[in-house]
Amino acid sequence: MPRRAARTVPSPNPDEAPVPTLADDDFVESLKTELSRAQKSAGEKGTEDLARRAEINKRLLQDLWEVHNQFEDISVHLTIEPSQTLFATFVEYPMKWTFKDGFDFGAVKTVELHDRTPGWLGFTMRFWYYRTPEGKPHLRGIYEWCEGESYHRYTGWMRMMNQAVLYDAHEDLVSFKELHPTLRAVVVAWYGSHLERSPESFIAHLKEQYPKGTNYSKESYR
Repeated sequence: MPRRAARTVPSPNPDEAPVPTLADDDFVESLKTELSRAQKSAGEKGTEDLARRAEINKRLLQDLWEVHNQFEDISVHLTIEPSQTLFATFVEYPMKWTFKDGFDFGAVKTVELHDRTPGWLGFTMRFWYYRTPEGKPHLRGIYEWCEGESYHRYTGWMRMMNQAVLYDAHEDLVSFKELHPTLRAVVVAWYGSHLERSPESFIAHLKEQYPKGTNYSKESYR
């Protein structure tokens, strides 16, 4: 009986066992090209001027912390995000402070001021960064409030949230000279409504003066 040819055992070392190429098959090369293109595109989209963003965030935090302090004077409690314990070092709380060394202001993507007063649940001023469909970085400022609650069979009680758009600009074109008049008007209306002990006049101000933002429902924790 003729002897069978011995089988070739694959080498355990991949370097010694190159993958054979298949005729007319450019899958690997085309895949590498597409992945390289995707990586380059992601890199371009991810390029952000974090130094510029850090300066914007510092100014936002400084402005909103001052708003917080003014409301505290009339016993209205607001909370800020990121927390003041993260971005500030206090010499004399809450008025005398400096920006905390080591905090990455450029990494902050959202700055918020929440109203914690009973009856004002969900009232929030928010600034955040986003990208347009064209990939351009923008800063948007909105005021959000709860317009009431409704019961849904499958989801339970839901809050009906409304928004007013206060500001929107390309990140490179953010101007506090343009933002501050709107910010001042909103804060004055917000503050005055608290003195009246009712949010109704403030809601009317938001609806009358600013473009309508996104309406959505969120779960109400009861």
